[in-house]
Amino acid sequence: MSLSTQTLKIVLISNKEEEFGLPIHYVASIERVTEITPMPEMPQDVTGVIHLRDNVIPIIDFGQLIGNQNSLQTDSSRIVVLQNDDIFLGLLTEAATDVIDIDPTLVQTPGNFAHKEDSLIQGVAKHKDRLIVILNCPVIYTNSSV
Repeated sequence: MSLSTQTLKIVLISNKEEEFGLPIHYVASIERVTEITPMPEMPQDVTGVIHLRDNVIPIIDFGQLIGNQNSLQTDSSRIVVLQNDDIFLGLLTEAATDVIDIDPTLVQTPGNFAHKEDSLIQGVAKHKDRLIVILNCPVIYTNSSV
């Protein structure tokens, strides 16, 4: 398979009617929201921890991470478990709706602010009639301080 025919698989998540994408190779699983145990002395965006498949996983409120208010918890809410090497991290999202394929050549960098190594934004891609903000998963790990 040549590079030009490969696609980028993206898990779509949402917060306050905005859509974001997570590269699927960082997503270990998508879980229904279970009881989150609060932990003292954690950063504001960390809501607590869950126990999942013999792992204690810190949970970050995605709304807090991107600078909005807390994510609303409804029946559509999901915890997207990210994995970077042997480290797990859960994102509490308002929804995880779909997995889509994006042509990597269509991913654009939105201005100078996203050129920084520590930018949460990896790029923006147009998919059908909407823009998808693709998140930089390694930066989520470093910014979360967990």
